[in-house]
Amino acid sequence: MNTTKTINALRRGFADQTRAQKLATTQAMLTATADCVNDLRQLVQETDAAAQRRKAKRRETEVDPKPPVKPVRVAEPSKPRKPKYSGL
Repeated sequence: MNTTKTINALRRGFADQTRAQKLATTQAMLTATADCVNDLRQLVQETDAAAQRRKAKRRETEVDPKPPVKPVRVAEPSKPRKPKYSGL
């Protein structure tokens, strides 16, 4: 495979590279590996229609992890208001 040849060529020439080149090569290989792992994870997670329906149903019935916001209490006045003169 092309990929195997490329990786083997990178490994053979690794000892002759400068430190910056080694870091760049290692970073590129790690990035490629992480991308491949993420692609494989996504392939594994893809499921049939029935499983997707079950997941959707589960999401609908999940309890909200956050409790509802408590109402804010407003301080009551210290003295009750006097009734206004109505003119009776």
